[in-house]
Amino acid sequence: MLVLLLLVSIFSILINADCGGNLLMAGNGVIQNEGYPTNYSHNLNCSWTIRAPASEQVVLTFNKIMTEDCERCSCDYVQVRDGPNVTSPLLASYCGDYPQPFSVLSSGDALTVRFVTDATNEGEGLIGFSANYTSIPKCGGNFTAMNGTIMSPAVNDMYPNYADCLYQITVPPMYRVFLKVERLILQDKNKNNTCSDFLEVNEAGMTLGKYCGEQDRFSLMTSQNTVLVRFFSDGMNTSQGFTLLWEAMDCTQEYTEPTGMISSPDFGGLYPSNANCTYNITLSPSKNVFLKFSLFELEAAPANDSAVMPNGYCADILKIYDSSGLLESYCGLRDPFSIISTNNTMFLRFETNLATNLRGFKAEYETIDSYMMYTDYTGTITPPLYRGMYAHNANITYSITRPQNEPIFLTFPNFELQEAVNGTCLDFLQVGIDTKCGEQDPMMYMFYGEANFRFRSDLSISAAGFQAQYDVCNTTLAEETGVLRSPGYPSAVYENITCTYTFKQTNQRLISLDFTDFSLPPKVNGTCETYVKITDRYTGDIEVVTYDAGQMMTETMLCGSKSPFNVTVQFREITITYKSSVALNHTMGFKMNFNVSEIPTTNMISTTTRQSTTTRMSTTTISTTQAPVTTTTGVFVAGAMPEPSLNANSITIPIVITIVVISFVIFIVAVIWIIKTRNSRGETGGLDLLSMRRTRQSYAAYNPAYEPNIELNTADY
Repeated sequence: MLVLLLLVSIFSILINADCGGNLLMAGNGVIQNEGYPTNYSHNLNCSWTIRAPASEQVVLTFNKIMTEDCERCSCDYVQVRDGPNVTSPLLASYCGDYPQPFSVLSSGDALTVRFVTDATNEGEGLIGFSANYTSIPKCGGNFTAMNGTIMSPAVNDMYPNYADCLYQITVPPMYRVFLKVERLILQDKNKNNTCSDFLEVNEAGMTLGKYCGEQDRFSLMTSQNTVLVRFFSDGMNTSQGFTLLWEAMDCTQEYTEPTGMISSPDFGGLYPSNANCTYNITLSPSKNVFLKFSLFELEAAPANDSAVMPNGYCADILKIYDSSGLLESYCGLRDPFSIISTNNTMFLRFETNLATNLRGFKAEYETIDSYMMYTDYTGTITPPLYRGMYAHNANITYSITRPQNEPIFLTFPNFELQEAVNGTCLDFLQVGIDTKCGEQDPMMYMFYGEANFRFRSDLSISAAGFQAQYDVCNTTLAEETGVLRSPGYPSAVYENITCTYTFKQTNQRLISLDFTDFSLPPKVNGTCETYVKITDRYTGDIEVVTYDAGQMMTETMLCGSKSPFNVTVQFREITITYKSSVALNHTMGFKMNFNVSEIPTTNMISTTTRQSTTTRMSTTTISTTQAPVTTTTGVFVAGAMPEPSLNANSITIPIVITIVVISFVIFIVAVIWIIKTRNSRGETGGLDLLSMRRTRQSYAAYNPAYEPNIELNTADY
């Protein structure tokens, strides 16, 4: 009996010693206790060592664990050790019921599994365990490329337990590492509000961020060219993991072109945490940088979400400098705005903390002058971004110059600047000794030969700005096309002024005067006190035929209100005179388009014009060799002197000579024809008479008014 018991014990030991073993990794495999999925045996002590290639790690995925559940797993248990034997560091011990699959990752190329049972089983369905094993490339490593992607180790789309992966990224010294987390789904924080599974970013021994749970996309930037990323998972729950993109980024940008675009890193997404980027703009000397922000959205102060806090704290901030120092600091959410440097350089610094990431900023810059000169006979002047909130820190001088001390009428029809603060204009327009701010009614100024004014804005509030227009008087226009208007049109009328506009040409040409608006005061006691007249140097004032209530009148001065009309005349020198006496509220002056062109080379010129508000049409024939020349245009009939260089004798003599020569040739041909006809009359007389009669009868058929010559029919024939 004792011998039998000894044999059974030896056989049982041999069986228990034979469970488990070393498994060389050659792909995927399965390990499980004997008898699985039926109840396991007592007194088991089995171990399996799984080995992977040296550059890989072992992933062990438990499909199910069902053992006796004792305190501290002191009865039956499954034990996982991080190494090639049962004395390697313990990763975890499992007992009880684990119905859901989970994975364990070795730190090296070996993993040991040990299954131990005691002498008793207290429970039903104690089937032990079943696990799959495989290998994956080792997580972590050193990366030196300019960009790349890092993903958490995964089996069946879930990262394993006990992962501890270190990724070191190093880019060239002049760059920084830009990390962009596209996906982060880890185990949530535990009951102690700490991360059990986490992704951690470290730079030079300092933690930039430690992340767990599920988060939206975010990014961060290093201040140096090396960063260490660690992924860690404990032995509890797992999840989908993370995906991280990195790239080398030069966060110091230089701009020297006249125009360009600037934006925060990764604009179009969210800017990174821990950013410290600089943007340097350098333009040609004597130029200024005009920077326009179309989008601005940064994290404001944690306790105060105001856009600008000069004495406060911005969580993320954009600082703008020029050679004079700091201009302004901005954060928070702002409407589009702009700023101008005081010289040809501008320097921007963008700094972010480790908290919230937002959309960032986008701006365009261009080159402007701080001194603007205008020399045309008319023009419109506005500050940068007029009606779109003018630029901060503007200091621009506008100068209008004209030759021969010509009168310059400077009008401000629209004016809206920042209101005065405690009686002081912070943003202002200075015209001579006159300083204006706030909102103003149309303002009118008159200068001779030169007009100057200055616009100045501070760094705080802006407004719509101003619009200035200028018009000159008593000038000769060399332009062949353009627009001419009465001073101040259409918002203001200058009183008691007389303006002349002269067009001069060396040869006879055509000028088209297209009045698109004509609104002057009406006659007073039958006389135009405010009027427009057109004068030819050689013929004097041009008479104009106007229609009033269907009655035609001829006059040289035009006043009152008229529908749009057009006048076209030949000229060498013509002057338009505008005289204003008293302004009325409902009048605006006039506006006219002009066009100078060559006279058509044909002998007769047919021109058709119309008055836009009527259906009356007129066609005029203009002779280039006959004086005076007359053209009908809408409500005007205008005469013009022919070109003074034409000489009647120089035209008549060649014509007389030509007529004499042609007459002599015709006479010779006629004599020859008569002689030849008489020599052949007797032979062909009857035939000629018949032919002539038939011809005349045929002509009479086509022309019933034809009367035959009876004498010819009864002559010598």
